[in-house]
Amino acid sequence: MKNELRFIKRKPIAFISLIILVVLYLFMIFAEFLSPYTPTKTFEQNTFHPANIKVTAKGLKVCEARVLNRIDWDYAYVKDLTHDLKFFVHGESYKVLGLFNCDLHLFGTAPDENGNVYPAYLFGADNLGRDMLSRIIYGSRISLTIGFVATAVSLLIAVIFGGLAGFFGGKTDWTIMRIAEFFMLIPGIYLILFLRSLLNTKMDSGTSYIIITLILALVGWPGTARTLRGMIHAIKREEFVMNAELEGIPSLVIIFKYIIPQISSLLIVSTTLSIPGFIMSETTLSYIGLGIADPAVSWGSMINREISTLSNLSRYPWLLIPVWLLLLVTLAFNFLGDALRDYYDPYHAVFGKRKLGIRNYESGMKKSRRDEGDERNVVVGGEVSEVARAGDDDVILSMKNVAVEFEVLTANERRVVKAVRGISYDLHRGEILGIVGESGSGKSVSTTAIPGLLPGNASLSGHIFYDGIDLTKLSQKELREYRGKKIGLIFQEPGRSFDPLQNIGSVFFELYQNIDPQITKEDAMNKAEELLKEVGLPDPKSRLQNFPHQFSGGQLQRIGIALALAQGCELLIADEPTTALDVTISMQIVGLLSELKKKHNLSILFISHDIDLVKNISDRIVVMHNGIIEEQGTSKEVFENPKAEYTKHLLAMRPQFGQHYTLQKAGEQK
Repeated sequence: MKNELRFIKRKPIAFISLIILVVLYLFMIFAEFLSPYTPTKTFEQNTFHPANIKVTAKGLKVCEARVLNRIDWDYAYVKDLTHDLKFFVHGESYKVLGLFNCDLHLFGTAPDENGNVYPAYLFGADNLGRDMLSRIIYGSRISLTIGFVATAVSLLIAVIFGGLAGFFGGKTDWTIMRIAEFFMLIPGIYLILFLRSLLNTKMDSGTSYIIITLILALVGWPGTARTLRGMIHAIKREEFVMNAELEGIPSLVIIFKYIIPQISSLLIVSTTLSIPGFIMSETTLSYIGLGIADPAVSWGSMINREISTLSNLSRYPWLLIPVWLLLLVTLAFNFLGDALRDYYDPYHAVFGKRKLGIRNYESGMKKSRRDEGDERNVVVGGEVSEVARAGDDDVILSMKNVAVEFEVLTANERRVVKAVRGISYDLHRGEILGIVGESGSGKSVSTTAIPGLLPGNASLSGHIFYDGIDLTKLSQKELREYRGKKIGLIFQEPGRSFDPLQNIGSVFFELYQNIDPQITKEDAMNKAEELLKEVGLPDPKSRLQNFPHQFSGGQLQRIGIALALAQGCELLIADEPTTALDVTISMQIVGLLSELKKKHNLSILFISHDIDLVKNISDRIVVMHNGIIEEQGTSKEVFENPKAEYTKHLLAMRPQFGQHYTLQKAGEQK
C-alpha cells in the first residue's frame, strides 16, 4: 500500500482523485457532525431558499431573506438583518458512529430569545426548505456505499462461479458460462428495471437498499466471471498448482489460496472501475422512482425530486449539485482505477521519452567511469578501431558510440538504467559478426535499436549507419522502409513470434501483400512454398495451412528465417535464435544461416550466450559486458589470444571434455 501511494502521488490527476474520494467518504462517515440539520428537517417558509452564508467585513454572516413571489420563489435579502455563523454549535442530538450521544455540529446559527433558529444554507434549500448540504451529505451514505457493497457481492459471486468454471472445466464450465451468457444477453439497465419492477414498490429504505444491491450484483457478475474463468483456466496448468494437487489439497483451497492471489491485481482494478458503474445504476433507479424512497435520501432520489423541469434549474441552479458530485465521483474512480492498472500492469504504463544528446551522454560516461575507477577503453586489446564513415561501401552497418538508457518507474522515483554505454563496431558486407556476452550485457538492446524497435521509455544516443544512412535521424515512417525489406530480425523464442490465430499461409500472404498489394493468394503461396523449401521445412505446401502450435521450435525458427528472406533483406539480425532449441536443432539452424549467407550474400549479426557456437559461425566476434564492448576481433584472435580479463573468464568457464577428470586428479595429488 505504501508503494501504491507513492506511485499515485506521481500522477497528479489520480492523486487529486484519491483525495476527493477520501474527503467524500469522510464526509459520509461524519455526516451528523458536518451537517447542520437532519435531511428531513423542513423550513416550509423557505422553499427554494438561496444560499445565505456570506463573507462580510464583520466575518461570516447568515443573511435573512424574504420571498417576493411565491410563484417563482424570488427572494430578496433584508438589509442589515443577519445572524452570526458559529462553529461547533449545539443542535439536534445524534449518535457518533452509532456509539454515543452528541449534539455538536460543525456550524450553524444560535437560537434567538424565542428559541427560533434561522437556517444557514450553504447550498440553498429544496422545495420543502430542507438544507441541500445536509441532504447531500446524508445522501452520500447510500450513493457511495451501494457501489462498494454491490461490487463486493458481485465480485464474490464472480470469483466463486468463475473459479469453479475455470478450474474444473467440462460440464461445470459449460453450465456456468451458459448462465452467465444469459444474463449478458440482456442489456444490463433493462434487466435491472425488469427485476426491480417485479418487486413491491412500497418498501422501506433498508429493504430497498438490500434489494437494489442484490439486483446490481446479480447483473454485474457475469462479465467479471468470464474474465476470471479464462485466467484461472491458464493458471491451473502452472506447476505450483499441479504440485498442490499432488499434495492432496482440496480444490476450493487451491482456487482461493493459490490461484486467486495470482490475479489480485485484476480484481483490484476491476473493483475500482465497477464501483462508479453501480453508483450510476442506483442513481438511475432512484431517478425513475424505483430506487430509494422517503424518508431515506440518496443523490439519485434528490435528482428525481428536485430537477423536475428545466425552468427549475435556471431559477435554482444549486439543485444540480448532486449531478456534479456524481460526475466527480465517477471520474475520480476512473482516474484512480487507471493509475492502479498502470501500477499492477506495467504494459499500460506510459513514460515520457527523454532526449539525450551525444555530448551530454559522453561526458556522463567519462564521469561515471572516473567515479567507478574504470579506466578501460571501450575496446580492449589493440587500438580502438575507427568507425566506418557514411560513405564506406564495404561496410553495411556501422555503430558509432551507441548508448541506450531506460527510464524505469520504481516505488520511490524515476531512475535511469544504462543498458548500453557507448559501443562502436562495423559489420562488413557478406560477413557474420557474432555478439556474445552474459544476460544483461546489452546484446539484444543494442541490436533492437538498429531497426528502431526500442520501447517508449528508452532513449537512444549515438549514430547507427546503415549503408551510409544514419538510421537515428529517420522518422518512424522512414524506418518502415528499412524494417523487413532491408533489415530482417529473428527472435529468440520462435513459439512467441507468431500470432496463434493465424496459419502460416496467411502470415506469408499478409507479408507479400505489404510488398505488392496486387499479388494474388496463389502467387503468394507459391513464393512461400519455395522459401520454405529453401530453409529446409519438409512438405511446405501442406504445412502452409498449419497453425504455429502444430510446429516444433526448430521448424518455427526456419519459418522465421524464411519470413526474413521473403522481403529480400540484406542484413539479418539473429537474436539468440538457438536459445529455445536442443543441441542438434541448434546446429542445424547455424548451418542453415551459414548456407543462406553464402547464397544470398547476407550480412548477419548473430547474438548468443554460447561463445563456442559463435566461434563456429562468425567471421569476427564482439564480446560485451555491462553495456560496453570488452573486446572485438576475429574468431581466432579472440579464442587464441584474448586481451580482456572478461573474455578470459568467459573462455575459462566453457565446459570441456575431460575437465572433471583433470580437476579430480589435481585434487588427489594435492
